[in-house]
Amino acid sequence: MNEWLEHIDDRRYVIHLDQLFKLFLRNIWIIILCTVLAGGAAFAYSDYCITPLYQSSIKMYVNNTINSSDSTSITSSDITASQNLVDTYAVVLTSYPTLSAVIEQTGVGYTYEQLSAMISTAAIDETEVFRVTVTSSDPTEAAALANAIAEIAPDQIMEIVSGSSVKVVEYARVAATYSSPNKTRYALMGAMLGFYLSCLGIMLFSSLKNGMSVEEKIRREYKNKAVLSVIPFMGKKARGRRKKKLSDSDAELCEKLDFATSEAYKLLRENISFCFSDETGEKKCRIIGVTSSVRSEGKSTTAINLAYTLALANHKVCLIDCDFRLPSVARRLKLHSKPGMTNFLAGKASGSEIIQSYTTDQARLCVIAAGDIPPNPSELLGSKRMQEMLKVIGSSFDYMILDLPPIGIVSDALAVTKMIDGMLFVVREDFYERRILRESMRTLEAVDTKLLGTVVTYSTTLKKEYKRYGGKYGYKYGYQYGYAEAAASQTEEAEQPGRHRKKK
Repeated sequence: MNEWLEHIDDRRYVIHLDQLFKLFLRNIWIIILCTVLAGGAAFAYSDYCITPLYQSSIKMYVNNTINSSDSTSITSSDITASQNLVDTYAVVLTSYPTLSAVIEQTGVGYTYEQLSAMISTAAIDETEVFRVTVTSSDPTEAAALANAIAEIAPDQIMEIVSGSSVKVVEYARVAATYSSPNKTRYALMGAMLGFYLSCLGIMLFSSLKNGMSVEEKIRREYKNKAVLSVIPFMGKKARGRRKKKLSDSDAELCEKLDFATSEAYKLLRENISFCFSDETGEKKCRIIGVTSSVRSEGKSTTAINLAYTLALANHKVCLIDCDFRLPSVARRLKLHSKPGMTNFLAGKASGSEIIQSYTTDQARLCVIAAGDIPPNPSELLGSKRMQEMLKVIGSSFDYMILDLPPIGIVSDALAVTKMIDGMLFVVREDFYERRILRESMRTLEAVDTKLLGTVVTYSTTLKKEYKRYGGKYGYKYGYQYGYAEAAASQTEEAEQPGRHRKKK
């Protein structure tokens, strides 16, 4: 989840302002750049795209002659009456007869509606003086129209409003500068818009980039399905969704695991041991199935590395390739592909013939390949001979790891659900389909399968965290605690043409 946005439940989120401030601080140059560019763009728009307008004004004095004719002094009632006449005069000034006379006198090509929209009136500070303002793209035209109103308006007003008069206090002058647009205001508004949009974009990008992880989604939607481990993807960068079917060479196996991936599988090993911690009685072999919803989610890689990691802890482990339709374990470990499991189940090979050994300087595990591809894989997996075979061979091992087919594509894995002690479900980050995953989970629940938990693979989120933190700490940690010799040994072994493997 985002560092600045914490999910509480289905309806509540908490915003951490300190983390949000750090997010903005990390992207301060983006914010500054967007602010400057938006401000400059707004200024350029106002300068080149908006036609400048000029204003010219006249000031006129309202005189209430009826109230003032019988007295030499002007009372407050006279002033109030004059102020009340301002609104009346404004209507007269913008009336059709007045503006028609102005158009005829000035010879402009405006209609009455156009000229009326160019004129505004307002009283000056609650006095009996009011201002008439004309706005035009031509400063000379604006002054001429205003002065024409000053000449025509008094006669029009005296003719309509008897007992009063209007005197011109100040005639219009040609404006030296434009009144709009206000380029400074445009630039400030553009800069503010750029600032807010850049902050919003950073928050949105952070949400899309570091939104709810697959681990959190699984825990939220499947509350009883624990995520036992998240495996980082330290290989090449994955491409588009349809192009994410990685080749086998892109996945790290066994002794070639880097520090972060090795620790993730060790965490998986320990969590699996906790899954069986409540069992009592004599020690027995734990049979664990590994499946996924679709192909290319890393189930075979998980099965191989889990078996190898268990072997590192001095457990006796047997890895069985039960994906009879598309086997890959033997090829990836460079072992013999047959005879294998299908040959044994068909009665064409004995148990001692199908067990192979994969050995390194650090661990040894037994491997049973899939064998020849059969026409009836589901029947073979669910056969009584399969059940007896697991029971007999299992007496010699602590763990048996079964690499099963994807449960969202074929039903082969369901045939062995009653024979295993638990199922491990592999989910690949940014690859799985939610609908298929949900249906696969429901299928496992329908057949009453003990689901140990899920494993999230190819996590690019964990990869970035590892590079930012573990890439420094984990590397030093590993070498500080004596991994230098092991790393050197692995490097020498990788340079050799082959590894020592033998049949049992």
